[in-house]
Amino acid sequence: MNGSPYTGVIVGVRADEEGSRSKERVFSARDEKSEWDASTQPPELWNQYKTDFAPGTHVRIHPLLEWTELNIWEYIERENIPIINLYFDQGNGKRYRSLGCFPCTAPVDSVARNPKEIIEELTSGKFKDIAERSGRAQDKDGGGTLEALRKEGYM
Repeated sequence: MNGSPYTGVIVGVRADEEGSRSKERVFSARDEKSEWDASTQPPELWNQYKTDFAPGTHVRIHPLLEWTELNIWEYIERENIPIINLYFDQGNGKRYRSLGCFPCTAPVDSVARNPKEIIEELTSGKFKDIAERSGRAQDKDGGGTLEALRKEGYM
């Protein structure tokens, strides 16, 4: 971000998607190289957020951090937000819960064909013991891989 007129970016990550994201804050500062250090994140208790940063500090803003997968689908259904069909069963009993690139993302067993049916699956407990990103190959590379990427500036 050096030389950029922006000192922050709004990001759509959620804490429940992946373990290292639970260390993020709604207002998450990065150093001058846009690198992240989880140990320097200030506490955000009772919805009190640190929003005053030194000039030039790059901040990642995570407004959806405390949302869950269910919250997202309820919002999509309520607002009738169009989404790509890969999140729905195409007649083969499979759909994606989390999307990365095609070769590194696997679908889950599901016959849900619309947001309402996905909400029903989530509230039924069908995926209770299956992480949303379980189909992501990068999350299986010895654990901690995504956190290492985040420290280097990855969203």
